[in-house]
Amino acid sequence: MTHKHILFILIAFSLSSCEGKKEDDIAIFQFEKPLSDIKNNEQINFYIESDTVKVNVIKTRKFISIQCKNGKRVYRKKKFRLYQIKNSEDLELAKSIIAFNEDLKSNHLIGLISKLVTIEDKDYLFQEEIGKRLIESNSKREGVILKIEFASSTIIESIKGEKINQDFIGSIVELIDSNKLNTKYFSATNWTKFQKVAKKYFKNITPNYYYLNPVTYKLEPIFSGVLVNGLSLKDLEIHSPEISLDFLSFFKYLEDSNTLVLKNKNTLINEKIIIPKGHNVILKGGETIDLINSGSILSYSSFTINGEKAEMVKIKSSDSSGQGLHIIQINDSSKINFLEFSNQFSLYDTLKYNNQILPSAFTIYGGGVSIENSVFSNLKSEDAVNLFRTNFYIDRMKIENTFSDALDADFCNGFMKNCSFINCGNDGVDISGGNLEISESKFLNIKDKAISAGEESNLKAIKCSIKNSSMGIISKDLSVVESIENKLLDCEIGYCAFQKKGEFGPGEIYSSNDKITNCSVDHLIEQKSKLTINGERIKVFQNNVIDYLYGKKYGKATFKKN
Repeated sequence: MTHKHILFILIAFSLSSCEGKKEDDIAIFQFEKPLSDIKNNEQINFYIESDTVKVNVIKTRKFISIQCKNGKRVYRKKKFRLYQIKNSEDLELAKSIIAFNEDLKSNHLIGLISKLVTIEDKDYLFQEEIGKRLIESNSKREGVILKIEFASSTIIESIKGEKINQDFIGSIVELIDSNKLNTKYFSATNWTKFQKVAKKYFKNITPNYYYLNPVTYKLEPIFSGVLVNGLSLKDLEIHSPEISLDFLSFFKYLEDSNTLVLKNKNTLINEKIIIPKGHNVILKGGETIDLINSGSILSYSSFTINGEKAEMVKIKSSDSSGQGLHIIQINDSSKINFLEFSNQFSLYDTLKYNNQILPSAFTIYGGGVSIENSVFSNLKSEDAVNLFRTNFYIDRMKIENTFSDALDADFCNGFMKNCSFINCGNDGVDISGGNLEISESKFLNIKDKAISAGEESNLKAIKCSIKNSSMGIISKDLSVVESIENKLLDCEIGYCAFQKKGEFGPGEIYSSNDKITNCSVDHLIEQKSKLTINGERIKVFQNNVIDYLYGKKYGKATFKKN
């Protein structure tokens, strides 16, 4: 039954994104004076449609770099490049690059916003700049980006100067020089998909950037610019390192299968173990895992946790040093029932220059998951539970006594009901870039936002109760929230809608038959954002709402690990 719910989620939310797109007309841009008269590193007015944007212009031999000022954006991008199209051959190449990037995005790979624009009757290829916003706009978590420069020798370095494990650098050099792909450092699946897409448009192509995904801890290719040459798109020689079998100190195979079960009913794990992909890990009712000495489980295989009401599966840390359970399952599905998960931190690998940092105590990345009849308590991580690019169904889950956020869902689609969030150090439920329906759930003593939607999310909250929390229902950054028959009691702010990030826009809340009792401020709505209560638009606004939030007057400052 639960897996049917997950299948429904996959279908329901994918249909809304399958509408055909019309090719945009070529936009006409204009500077306040001729481009040839603009000095390098000059600030000047830039006109697009009816808007005026103050920009800084950097001229290079290959392209023009533009940085918007004063919070303005062009195509929602603060920084972008313009490559001049000089002839018909350049134009065909530009069209291929635009189609290539759109194809990458549709295949869940990293693609750049690329468009044709006109300045002074000359065509240019518009491309967004490489950086954090590119990664997040492709539904991935911020991580290290490496730039590749081809000169007398190959130069590889982080665009922000971070240090990383040199083995990653060596693996890129090996790929460039020998066409060999080491799956310890690269996702073979992503690279195969990248090559398949690239072959539609180019004979040869060399990614000139790589993103180190901090969750999967694998390199993913990025191509920027117009110089298409280098690596042949012939088949790669893929080689894989030996897999550590340390996990078999604690788990064993069921006979003639890839199913893993615990060797002992009560298991003490005092190290970081990694379970490779291709397995199904089963935990049974009454079993206990005690993570001590900063121990953790990082699994590239799905989990099936089959507890019972009288015999829950327990994952705990008796010395308060455990670093949790993290399931990086990509396309598989996990099922969790009657789990008691407690007293954990987030995953921090102590290896020098290791950039795999998971901010949650319990992580599900990719695929689908159902969580039922489970309790997560006393978790001291940035997020207690983090779901990332996951389709989920949650019923009768409790999260209580968290140091920071309780449930953080990034780029997810899901349903939740009958859940409880109690004594949370920051947000109760925070969804970014996704879709969520939550019903008949309780929020008590939430230090910041009880229910929050951000980064162009759609959220529906039905028959929930929010009591003694700093803020009740929040919509920000082009998110749309429907609030139906909810009860908000003794909160500082009932509803709040605003814009937080420059590349997005205002938030919207539509309330129907809610009941607000004894809240200090019923609503805090920013100019251009929208609150409609029982069909009536609220017209009381506040400028710069963000100046009142995140611990400045209301709520609590967001905690981020370094």
